[in-house]
Amino acid sequence: MKTLISATLLTLASPLTQAATLELPSSIWANKVNGEAVPSYRSALPLQPGLQILELRYAELLQLNAEDHEYVSSEPLYLSFEAKDDQTYRLQLPDLRSETEVRQFARQPYASLRNDTGAVESQLLTQSQLMALMARANARF
Repeated sequence: MKTLISATLLTLASPLTQAATLELPSSIWANKVNGEAVPSYRSALPLQPGLQILELRYAELLQLNAEDHEYVSSEPLYLSFEAKDDQTYRLQLPDLRSETEVRQFARQPYASLRNDTGAVESQLLTQSQLMALMARANARF
């Protein structure tokens, strides 16, 4: 009986311990993970192992002066990578120090994906880059 209870508890606990997590910086939020909508403003996303395709968006509120603010955002971004069991991944953005850098980044975003052992192979594409990639892959001449 003890063995049956232990086996049942292990089975129930396994998916929880094997799930991966993606941590996002405060200026990035996820819209979808593998086609499924994500609750707004989550900074950590649980992921199952395997290929991940996330729809993200970058947004920053700029304070232009004491009274004026401007919201700068990117078009949808698509991050793809292979998640492994029990890993924590962190999306890291460059250190943006000026209004010009924020605007440039929103137009041409780039980021690195890391885990505890270092850089993780990933691809971050804008919607237009993704469409061009898909068109080239399906081109028939």
